[in-house]
Amino acid sequence: MNRQAVDQHDYCRDCLSWQTRYPDYPFCHRAFFHYDQAFQTWLKQYKFMGDIQLAHTFSVELQELRKQYKSFVFCPIPLSTERINERGFNQVSELLRAAGLPFQELLIREKHHTPQAKKTRAQRLSTSQPFVYQPSTTKIKGENILLIDDVYTTGQTMFHAAACLLAQSPNKVQTFSLAR
Repeated sequence: MNRQAVDQHDYCRDCLSWQTRYPDYPFCHRAFFHYDQAFQTWLKQYKFMGDIQLAHTFSVELQELRKQYKSFVFCPIPLSTERINERGFNQVSELLRAAGLPFQELLIREKHHTPQAKKTRAQRLSTSQPFVYQPSTTKIKGENILLIDDVYTTGQTMFHAAACLLAQSPNKVQTFSLAR
């Protein structure tokens, strides 16, 4: 797995496209790693084969993330009830739990879609909004939120989640994934 160091002012083609589509949303995404063969192998073992002990793999990196985002509420991307039942756990929540990091599940994934890995780029980008804000959670007005996922591919999942949160008037919403 190759750790990536990205200057916050270097925008990839994907980010430039998102900025055009959502000019009022100050998009800022970070990732620890490039999605490569080693990460894909780790992800398969952890997420798809259910080796939950691998949740501890990136604890040190995630604890460093807490230092970088001190004033942020960490929010894992949720899974649908069907996916939780199939997999047995939310891979992102377990990573955060293993690292001893506090987080809040601010969103519910109401719609169960085909897994992103089985979709083309065009299909991923045309996916309908699967999330809703959990009304029972604490209010996030004025808060800083860091949405966290395992892999960023097109960004559509992050933008759907951010849209739900932005409607609640947080101070800012930024996104993070282990790999991109």
